[in-house]
Amino acid sequence: MPRTLFEHLSPDTGAKRILALDGGGVKGILTLGLLKPLEDELRRRAGGDADFRLSDYYDLIGGTSTGAIIASGLALGLSVDEVTEIYTRLSPEVFGRTAGDGVVQSRFDSKRLRRALQGFLGAKTLGSEDLKTGLAVFAKRLDDGAAWVITNHPLGAHYDQPEGTDVYPRKRYRLVDVVLASTSPSYGDAVVIDVAFDERRRSTEKGYFVDGAISASNNPSVQMLMLALDPAQRFGWKPGADNLMMTSCGAGNRLPRLAGQAYEALPPSARAMHAVRALIHDGDMLGVTLLQAFSKPRRPWPVNAEGGDESGPTVFGAPLLNYQRIDVMLDRKPKAKRKSDPTPPMTHLERLIGRELDADVLEQLDRPGNGHAKNIALLLEIGIAAGRTFAGADYPDPRFDLASWRA
Repeated sequence: MPRTLFEHLSPDTGAKRILALDGGGVKGILTLGLLKPLEDELRRRAGGDADFRLSDYYDLIGGTSTGAIIASGLALGLSVDEVTEIYTRLSPEVFGRTAGDGVVQSRFDSKRLRRALQGFLGAKTLGSEDLKTGLAVFAKRLDDGAAWVITNHPLGAHYDQPEGTDVYPRKRYRLVDVVLASTSPSYGDAVVIDVAFDERRRSTEKGYFVDGAISASNNPSVQMLMLALDPAQRFGWKPGADNLMMTSCGAGNRLPRLAGQAYEALPPSARAMHAVRALIHDGDMLGVTLLQAFSKPRRPWPVNAEGGDESGPTVFGAPLLNYQRIDVMLDRKPKAKRKSDPTPPMTHLERLIGRELDADVLEQLDRPGNGHAKNIALLLEIGIAAGRTFAGADYPDPRFDLASWRA
């Protein structure tokens, strides 16, 4: 029998499990591929229950941008296959056509994205009983400079209206607005949410939100650890490798790199976008570095060009949590300059899926706005293949199996 939201969130109901999902535009379909073998393995441990969902296992599911879309679907009790089907339909509509430069003007049509999200989020609110487990969404508020984390924890900040204030309680925020606040991909197209009202229900303050990746939360794992352990956040979960676990899922990793001449040829807006992507990548890797320094992952993720993985002794002596980063390197292949050039060796990614790909196809994989059907199908295939190298009898750690399975 699925656990209640109280059982998921209460610090008194045993070990806790966190699922953190990175941003990455259309590459969210790769994230879903990574999650598919994970859900299959957990379903196997649950006795093959066809109704098993990741929301039955994880006590807090959170994400940024495209990760927020996936997190909301999973927290509502959808299966990975169901969210994948939504994403497969949503991606060509939202990410298949680009317009702006991605800095001042959105590359994606926010109205089209809203329509797509309303198709499965409807009028549900953050306080909806339809949410089966804990949910955390990360966004950046531009007007006051604050990085927001919005959760459905009843004890969380502003979940209820603070007495004597005009702050609008977050439990009444519509999920579609919360997710859109995390996904707005440009400074010029901020999502507006009414955050305070007077006694006549007239808006007295608006918040202007942009993609949470613009803050340090594209990889939200550090912020989710703080949610769990910071007393001010009111979760009250216990630290320790036997008490707290986290699965952190990327959306395909590639160092943003350009040859000097190629960079010089870019217009100013494209240079700015390249700089933003580089900063986001740095933030992602900092999150992985810190979490691996706080834990002893079974398979450390390489965090620098020298192949280091920060897998030495934890900075606290004893691990703060059981942590695993799940991702895949989106390898490039050098383009042949002449037909007579020898074929370059297969990349790790090509070996992973068992066939060679054109250099241009590999290059396009890391484009967050490439919502074309062939790219979506390939990203999903790569994600599933990579996910199978992580999920199995020893991961997720059997110490965190649900008590009902052991019974």
